Amino acid sequence: MESRILIAVILSLGLVVAYQELVLKRLYPPPQRQAFPNPTPQVASAGLPASPIAPSTLAMPAAPSVAAAGGQAPERVVEVSTKLYEAIFTSRGARLKSFRLKKFRESSQADSPPYEMIKPAAGGSLPLGVMVRRGDTSLDDAALDYATDAPEQIALSPGGKGTVAFSAQTKDGVTIRKTFTFTAGSYAFDMAVDETSGSGAVQALGLTMAQPLTAHAGYYDVPEIQAYVGGNAVVEAQKALAKGVAPLSGPITYAGFGDRYFLSVFLPQGANQGALEMTFNGTQAEAAMFFAGVQQLKTLVYMGPKQLDIMEAINPLLSKSIDFGWTAILALAFLRTLKFFHLIAPNYGIDIILLTLAIRAALLPMSIRSQRSMIRMQRLQPQIAKIREKFKDDQEHLQREMVDLYKRNHVNPLGGCAPMVLQLPIFIGLYEALLNAVELRHSPFVGWITDLSAPDCLLIPGMPKLPLTHCGGIPVLVLLMGLSTFLQQWMMPQSPDPNQQRMMMLSPVIFTVMLVNFPAGLSLYYFASNLLGIAQQFVLNREFKQIPVATTA
Repeated sequence: MESRILIAVILSLGLVVAYQELVLKRLYPPPQRQAFPNPTPQVASAGLPASPIAPSTLAMPAAPSVAAAGGQAPERVVEVSTKLYEAIFTSRGARLKSFRLKKFRESSQADSPPYEMIKPAAGGSLPLGVMVRRGDTSLDDAALDYATDAPEQIALSPGGKGTVAFSAQTKDGVTIRKTFTFTAGSYAFDMAVDETSGSGAVQALGLTMAQPLTAHAGYYDVPEIQAYVGGNAVVEAQKALAKGVAPLSGPITYAGFGDRYFLSVFLPQGANQGALEMTFNGTQAEAAMFFAGVQQLKTLVYMGPKQLDIMEAINPLLSKSIDFGWTAILALAFLRTLKFFHLIAPNYGIDIILLTLAIRAALLPMSIRSQRSMIRMQRLQPQIAKIREKFKDDQEHLQREMVDLYKRNHVNPLGGCAPMVLQLPIFIGLYEALLNAVELRHSPFVGWITDLSAPDCLLIPGMPKLPLTHCGGIPVLVLLMGLSTFLQQWMMPQSPDPNQQRMMMLSPVIFTVMLVNFPAGLSLYYFASNLLGIAQQFVLNREFKQIPVATTA
């Protein structure tokens, strides 16, 4: 019995550690380990002729009518402000120069500025570009000077709408108009593109979004291309893009970029049958959508948090951009329960404690049966030893006597394993829920815990980072979790085998080392769960002191 429990614990711990080491660290390597490879050639799109020149390298020449006397026209900027964001457009390419989210900060510091969604590489492209594919070339409007009669500042009051229109004409007669329509109170806005060709047939009209894939300061927070094409969620990280990714064709629900907490994507409206090309040039990645045989495009643009209720109100499939792993059902249930508790207690640390109580209550009947079974098994060890010694040469008789002993004492030899097995999916489900919930980003609890989505660390000035951690201080909550785990193990029934006892008491050390780099919210959950487990074990231990043990026949 003890051997099975020990194996279950070791396997659970091993799987969780392997999940972090083999999945997270490979998909989301730390920033200092990222290497930028040489640019890769442009990949041909599905159903469209390939361009021998990377789309962002050949810009449409601006028409003399929109150029200044000395060359390019002076840059104009238009600022659109709502209660949710502040967007700044530039007339050069009619693209977004800045998009700051007013309800989110760059860091957990009180004086941190609003979160900036636009972080281009030096000399890189800005998002919301238009591309025209003609023959063997793909022209984009990055350097095209647009004209607009919009005022420099547009402030939208609640319930209001605003429109910014840009237009430009190339030297060979291609006219492009971009019209952006904003609604106060929404992170999504409309983008309409009209193209009128001059000389030369236009085979396809496209939309582009580019962004560097540099890791952010957060815990394994790395941007990647995210899309939903042909009924399948697509995620492409830098490593795959550098090797070259085949284009995709089919209905495009959304395409763009996402990191752990924020999303910037196009959501084509109307006929969305197109081709998605994904490239990486060594500095930044680009997601380009092409639609053949059209001169007009309409799309929503979502630039905001990966918050389930907000995204689902725009398009339920946007929730696919949050990767909860193989425990998605559990993670979603935990996240929705956490948000429900937040309506009761507006502190996510307290909400995690309430979630702990809810999970403990749901598992209480099984947990009590398991602990009672383990206590009975431990108290039967002397009788089991006598039976094994008496019938060591008669295995059939030995098994009958053992079964009879278990029946008289109402013991299930496997009864203690079920909660151990359940702990693994619960652990990973909570890990995914707490790690991917934008609501927990920079969410404080008490004292030094200012970000429940980041590893726990009480910063001490001048103290270097601990080995294998991101902490230049003391992980107080993790240490409390480890001590409570040790106390709970010490109170539980002990195996008669000294080797197994040592292994069981080693598990708190393993958990402590493992959780030191996990989100503080997860350490808080396990600390609260351990305290409840200690109280439960104390009551059960007192209960069994009063119950006599049946002897062998």
